[in-house]
Amino acid sequence: MIRLSLYTLLFISLFNTASHAQEQIAHDSIPAHKVMLIPYDPRYYLSDADRDIMEQSKMDGNTIRSSFRHNIDRHVQRAIGAGYQCISLLNDTADGLQETLYQITGHMGYRYEKAIPITPKTHVLEKTITKVKESNTKDHEDSKTASRYIPVAADALYMHAIVAKPQALFDALYEQYQTDIFVFLTQFEIKTNYKSCMDIANKIYKREVMVHFTIYNRQGQVIAGSYATSFFPSNSNHANKIIGDNFPELAGYIAGCLP
Repeated sequence: MIRLSLYTLLFISLFNTASHAQEQIAHDSIPAHKVMLIPYDPRYYLSDADRDIMEQSKMDGNTIRSSFRHNIDRHVQRAIGAGYQCISLLNDTADGLQETLYQITGHMGYRYEKAIPITPKTHVLEKTITKVKESNTKDHEDSKTASRYIPVAADALYMHAIVAKPQALFDALYEQYQTDIFVFLTQFEIKTNYKSCMDIANKIYKREVMVHFTIYNRQGQVIAGSYATSFFPSNSNHANKIIGDNFPELAGYIAGCLP
């Protein structure tokens, strides 16, 4: 009986080892994506709050717009980087990236289209929100995670990136960078929602931050197209606080839409 038990245990051990090896082979056979991140054109920055932001931040408008553009790109790259290797054409410094950006924008146009319904991967959002809670102070509003629960309206329009002959362009980029997923940030918006008053006595309203995006695969197919949304009160207009409170969440939403 003792010998039989030992043989049984040995068989179970060998079976588990083989099963684990098969699972590891299956996991390793899944192709890893490499992502290219393309920044939005500065002309597609829209805001009705710049005067308040400039006054509270003690910065000029150009500095604020540049800071928002570079920081949303940096946060999206960081969020994507939690799962995939990601090249940013704006913030990375490798040789040739600026020329690549010019090449891509030369093949591009924009138009408003109906948003493509998509549910971002929850684990990506949770990981991003956890990092925000760990790095931010307690006075940051819990409503900053609201976009996880607010679906994009069925008739909503987003700024879509149109790419001329996308498969030819993406094949060329794949040959050069081995990137097979392409994330285009297409528009950045800050707008005040005067219908949603947070403090009637002091006329404090919700302000909405939106980042529009289009995601293509290497074959030139659109796999996601929508916008990410976050909110802050109209009396909280320091640029650095807007970035710290809202950009990680926006980035997590976009990263969660990757395949």
